[in-house]
Amino acid sequence: MWFKAPGKVNALPLILFLVLSLLFALVSLYLESQERQRMASKARVVAHQVSNSIEVFSADRLRALEDLMITWPENYPNVTDWFNARAQTTRHILPGFDDILWLNQHLSIQWSSKHQRSGAPIQKALSELADPLSDPPAKTFISHLHQAGPDSYFALILRPVNPYDLHYGYIVASFDIKATLAVMIGELVGSDFNFQLYDGDQVLMVNGELNSSETVINQPVAFAGRQWQLKLQSNRGSLHIGYVVLAIGLMMSLIISIFVQRQLRSAFKLNQSQQRYKAASEASLDAILVFNAERKKGKICDFILGEANHMAQRIFVTEDKQLQSPRLSEQLMALRASTLLRICIRVYHSGRAHEQYLASGSRLVRAQWLKIQVVKAGDGIAVTVRDITARRLSEQALKDSEEKFRRLVEGLNGHFIYSHDPGGKVNFVSHSVRDILGYSAEYFRHNYQHCVKRGPDNDAQIRQQLAAGKRPEPYVVDYFTAKGEVRQIEYRDSPVFDAQGKLIAVEGIGRDVTADLALQQQVYYQANHDQLTGLYNRYAFDRKLNQVLEQIKQHKASATLCYIDMDQFKLVNDSCGHQAGDELLRQVASLLAGGIGEDDILARVGGDEFCLVFASLSVEQVKPRLAEMLQAIRGFRFTWGDKLFHIGASIGVVEIRADMANSVELIKAADHACYSAKNSGRNRYHVFDASDQQLNYQKNELEWVNAIQKALQHNSFVLFCQPITPFNQVAQGRHYEILVRMQNARGEMLNPGIFIPIAERYGLMNKIDEWVFTNTIDFLEQNPQHLDALGKCAINLSGMTLGNEEFLDKIVSRLRYANIPPEKICFEITETAAVTNLGSASRFIDTLRDMGCRFALDDFGAGMSSFTYLKNMAVDYVKIDGSFVRNMCRDRSDYATVKAIHEIASSMGKLTIAEFVSDQECCQALTALGVDYGQGFALGKPVPLASVVESARSLPSPVYG
Repeated sequence: MWFKAPGKVNALPLILFLVLSLLFALVSLYLESQERQRMASKARVVAHQVSNSIEVFSADRLRALEDLMITWPENYPNVTDWFNARAQTTRHILPGFDDILWLNQHLSIQWSSKHQRSGAPIQKALSELADPLSDPPAKTFISHLHQAGPDSYFALILRPVNPYDLHYGYIVASFDIKATLAVMIGELVGSDFNFQLYDGDQVLMVNGELNSSETVINQPVAFAGRQWQLKLQSNRGSLHIGYVVLAIGLMMSLIISIFVQRQLRSAFKLNQSQQRYKAASEASLDAILVFNAERKKGKICDFILGEANHMAQRIFVTEDKQLQSPRLSEQLMALRASTLLRICIRVYHSGRAHEQYLASGSRLVRAQWLKIQVVKAGDGIAVTVRDITARRLSEQALKDSEEKFRRLVEGLNGHFIYSHDPGGKVNFVSHSVRDILGYSAEYFRHNYQHCVKRGPDNDAQIRQQLAAGKRPEPYVVDYFTAKGEVRQIEYRDSPVFDAQGKLIAVEGIGRDVTADLALQQQVYYQANHDQLTGLYNRYAFDRKLNQVLEQIKQHKASATLCYIDMDQFKLVNDSCGHQAGDELLRQVASLLAGGIGEDDILARVGGDEFCLVFASLSVEQVKPRLAEMLQAIRGFRFTWGDKLFHIGASIGVVEIRADMANSVELIKAADHACYSAKNSGRNRYHVFDASDQQLNYQKNELEWVNAIQKALQHNSFVLFCQPITPFNQVAQGRHYEILVRMQNARGEMLNPGIFIPIAERYGLMNKIDEWVFTNTIDFLEQNPQHLDALGKCAINLSGMTLGNEEFLDKIVSRLRYANIPPEKICFEITETAAVTNLGSASRFIDTLRDMGCRFALDDFGAGMSSFTYLKNMAVDYVKIDGSFVRNMCRDRSDYATVKAIHEIASSMGKLTIAEFVSDQECCQALTALGVDYGQGFALGKPVPLASVVESARSLPSPVYG
């Protein structure tokens, strides 16, 4: 062969090494280029975020100072105290101020909020501000950069309290630039970037060194009237991926070349090994067949016969045309053993040998039984076939005989067969008794009476029935097992008579019913007890309470019912998780159970709610016990990890008298009293009084709950919609948000502000969300022309719904079979609900977005932490909270906030929607900022959804800008 020449054997690996080395060099150059572009893009985004954060920070502080000067008292008797209180409050609410000072009209310090006196160490800096004040008093802030040390800079801003009357003096605020920027820039940039921040020629802050070979991003930054310049550069570190790839590639090229060279050398020795193998194969008593692998598209699909010894011709009818095909698949098909092909492929891939016995039903095989072994052999497999017909037939005959008897006697799992004489002496028991009781059949046959713990109570009756030729009902006997355990065996006896009708034996089946009886007891226990605390559950407590009430009615006695609601349980559950909440409930249950008698009844009837019945005690007798119970609860401390919690309890008390109607009224009265205890300050008890005004208020609130439930039942809710108008997006069909109104008995539409808070408080929001979703989908399906013209339909979801996996399954199922494109459905969730339920919200969003639905984050902008959560939330739209939009044209801070939210959301690839757009001026400002959509009374008021189809005119859709 050509590779036998030593020169060519060495030349091929060398050429391969040079080609691979060149390839890896090109890859390393490409990776270096891509890495530089990625680092520059990353630095550009971070620089933009830093600029927005500093501008929002500055706008908030300037607005706070303007508010302080607007509310400046003119006739206050002690202006210094007033200024000190307001300045301290401002510094506490808005961190970042180094000091806030009040100067008189001669620039003398009247008061410093930092040093609590009229003197302050920035007197020199104030003197430098005198020149700008020589002109007419400024109506805006004057800024100044003051260097207090080699690396210490302060930004000062100054403005007269009243620009038209300098008698009131000036307000000065100072910012420690190094401390402020270390928090803001360090938090956003971290150690992944090098940067320099300049104020003119002054270097304010430096992190690392800028590398001249990498891209530097220059970003202007506005802070308190000063213009700064940020130079930012991504920090790649010392690791260059391109060079690493090149080094690894060269090493891999060398290893591959060495491997190829060794493989070529091994080929010289292959021919001699093949000759030895052929001689051994021909001498074997087994049929040996060697197959080479056949591939299609890189995968093993079949095997081609390479070699076969003479023994294969004795076992197989090789002269038949069906076996003359070289492919293994066709040969196996002729032999009716096609399943072996998959096994052969598995052996080839895994390398593990396979052995099996095969009954041959083909005329192409001279043997009835074959033993087949398959092993991997190079780039193929070797199959060894042996004729085992004689041995197999002999073994099979013996096995069939044994198997028939074993199935009859031992095949029942958890059962054994027995036979005893009329006197009870056991003559036979199957060996399966060992699996049940642990005794051998021989031992149990002679010593079964010593193993019995308790026999049947009706033993005499069973004997009489057997003697009379009747089969008794199944009965249970308790046994001690060999391990000392107790098992219950159920017997089913059948009498056996001779030809004269005399009872000669009793035969039957014994069945282990230990697990069944234990399961019955467990089911009964679980049906009546709380699994977490072990106390009675609500079902069992209702039954026990009715029994107590019946006894009181019969004996004219009395007892006392207490409804206990734990305070601060939700705090533990939310801050430490459900596992901590469960442990708290277990400890509280033990605490409550320690102070009651044997006849008293304690139950857990809700999440953190317990009911306690003091048997045969009046309210006056119970009061001292309740005082002790509350004292014990107040003294109880719950620890979880490094957290310590104080808890309390509110207890409603009602006396159980003979004139009480039923248990439902009792629990309801105790619940009312517990509600009053909570409203009275918690951690106390309250005795039920039907004339209590607080109970009447709660009753009125419960009537609202009843009205909401009736509205859900009778379909009394009405769908409204409000248009969402594009500002800087091309209109693609109607876009509106679904709203809901409740219709009362007089046909009046009730505003959501009335019934939504009550629905949230009493856990009905998920049902209202389900109603809105279902009816919206039904409406769209019933109006296909309107659906065709629809661009996006937004449906609100509450925080309770985000954690409801069952409702998520309903949404997925409904959308899957609805004739509505999922991309036309957008779900709105509030920022607060999303952050509170971040894990559930992310799972909810990911599931529906995979189907094609869109998501909007509603009421966005409550806090700067929102931007952190926004990065981790897969939403498509960000709805800017209306509190910022409403006054943005009159309030520079609101304007800056709207601008920052839009720019940051846009940088993350999300569209923005401004809420509460109330006038044309606001529309034009939002359009100029680049906000994508708007919603508010200036663009369209809410209207019934049905009117959109009934009316000939479409929803108003003005476009501004």
